[in-house]
Amino acid sequence: MIDIAPGDPDALQPYANLLPVVDLLVAHGNRFTASGEGFQRQPHGWVCELELPLDFDLLAREVTFPPVVEAGPEGDGILDMGTWCLISGPGERADRIVVPPRID
Repeated sequence: MIDIAPGDPDALQPYANLLPVVDLLVAHGNRFTASGEGFQRQPHGWVCELELPLDFDLLAREVTFPPVVEAGPEGDGILDMGTWCLISGPGERADRIVVPPRID
């Protein structure tokens, strides 16, 4: 079982906690879109776009997410709400995510 910790919004790679999830999905047949491999910086956060729908059956068997991470098939995405880092399948592209302003 892979235990995912909450991400660190102040880290150089705030998505580092989600890398094992990406590795698992890619190892089981998913692949990166033409936009690039891994997480890409976008205006609303860091996004890793995968070409195929995310395998939530596999994730349910292999991964434990903290409450701050929303992961479910209804959106075809995995979003760390603490860092606004997103793993998206084709059903959940980043341009549909609205990130609230950060309050420091």
